[in-house]
Amino acid sequence: STIKKVVYGFQSTEAVLASLQSPAELTLYLTPATLPEWLQAVPQTVETVANELVAKSDGKFTYAVVDPTAADSPVTAQELYELYGVQPYAVSLFSDQTYYFSMLLKVGEEAQVVYPSGELSEADIRTALESALKRFSTGFLQVVGLWTPPATPTQDMFGQTQEPLASWETIQSALSEEYEVRTLDLSSGQIAMDVDVVVLVAPQAMTDKERYAIDQYLMRGGSVIMSAGNYMLTTDQMSGGLALQPITEGVQPLLASYGITVEPSLVLDPQNEPFPILVSRTVNGYPIQEYQSIDYPFFVNVLSDAMAEGSPLVSNLSALTLNWASPITVDEAKNANRQVTTLLRSSEASWVQADSNIMPDFELYPELGFPQGETVQSYPLAVAVQGVFESAFKDQPSPLEQEAAEGTETASQNIPGTLPSSPATARLVVVGSAEFLDDLVFSISSQVPPGDSYLNSLKLVQNAVAWSTEDMDLLSIRARGTSSRGLYPLSEGAQSVWEIGNYILALLALGVLGVIWNVRRKNEQPMELIAPEDEEKIFDERANASRKEVKA
Repeated sequence: STIKKVVYGFQSTEAVLASLQSPAELTLYLTPATLPEWLQAVPQTVETVANELVAKSDGKFTYAVVDPTAADSPVTAQELYELYGVQPYAVSLFSDQTYYFSMLLKVGEEAQVVYPSGELSEADIRTALESALKRFSTGFLQVVGLWTPPATPTQDMFGQTQEPLASWETIQSALSEEYEVRTLDLSSGQIAMDVDVVVLVAPQAMTDKERYAIDQYLMRGGSVIMSAGNYMLTTDQMSGGLALQPITEGVQPLLASYGITVEPSLVLDPQNEPFPILVSRTVNGYPIQEYQSIDYPFFVNVLSDAMAEGSPLVSNLSALTLNWASPITVDEAKNANRQVTTLLRSSEASWVQADSNIMPDFELYPELGFPQGETVQSYPLAVAVQGVFESAFKDQPSPLEQEAAEGTETASQNIPGTLPSSPATARLVVVGSAEFLDDLVFSISSQVPPGDSYLNSLKLVQNAVAWSTEDMDLLSIRARGTSSRGLYPLSEGAQSVWEIGNYILALLALGVLGVIWNVRRKNEQPMELIAPEDEEKIFDERANASRKEVKA
């Protein structure tokens, strides 16, 4: 992966064009008569950038302009929509007049609609076209856009400022090993065209503009990976211990429009990763502090039999822990025409809890510290969806248009139209835990032997990025080893059976060794003894031989 990063991180545009299997064809679908005034100069900018690429391509890049409303157009407006999802935009918020301004890049039988962002300058359009070309070729460094919650200091019960409880440096470092990672700023309502995958960690406190940026990125055929649980860690002001608080203003409205719901509850599972607690005890009069592990049902341990069989996202994982996870419900009607894969599930003995109390009470519930729910079953904890999505902002003014209409800082110009649906290449991965990538959780997990099980959480995200970018060679490299191999839990009865079996096996082994020793002893031939009358003769012969050797 390091070799790939070094070699592919510096590919020039000429190298990308040369690596294409078929010539690239760029077509600008444009209606000059109805083009808004603020877009009048942009077609010339597109032509300038396209001609530069034509000059560099050695015949592997062509450019054309087509008016789909013209009588001699090679393609009709209906065909554009059915084949590529290209639709006209409204000239203004309250206008019934429309216009076309869409760039379509084709390489062989594959096609991609290019949506430049920013000010539509030469640099913006060049970046958008080069990024689209890279997606058709092999051997370039992928760009991952990473969004994490802002680091907000907390206060203790005395009003003293404390460092933020959560941090996300480990996941950023893990992704940087194989990809170019950029910190996402969604406040503009747009995501740059050259971002190949968007990773959202515990999305929260988002405005409609930020959700709109995510939605439209997915509508462009992008890939979005979400760690979208409903709860985050906080500090209990009274006890000073850990507690959960609900996440507000997250991505739940977006997911609901796509037919995916992260339920407002928590999954508890007797098949779990233990929680280390610090215990003090006295040895020979000296106090000693040590960590002891207790069963903690909120750390759901998903083993390989509860993972999607054959899915490249989890194919190299033997176990994975999801911390304070919520169950996921998929609307079958909305996702009927999409490919939905349940990546991770809890065990058949798990249940859900509606409240956010995470402190165990072993006096009332001595086995696991929490009451068992009435419904015991397996719950989906992570899903992957691929196909055509409908925008959550379809048939309504976008937040950018509303902001412009209200006369706020956003100018009324340069507002892109809302894409109503995505191509079939759009991909969405949702994990029902907001905390399984938290550095604090990794620190807790590292104190439980073998101490490296949290690395599988990082591998899941790395696999999801590789799957989203169809970078299967990195998946195969990563599949050669697994950091931690989980053991299936056993009931007390099964443990007794194995314990007795071990004793019987040891006794049988001792018995077999005893039989072999006796057989070998009986079959051993006795040593031949020398008769007493021959001993003196043999001694004299050896003495004479020694004297001759000395004289020689």
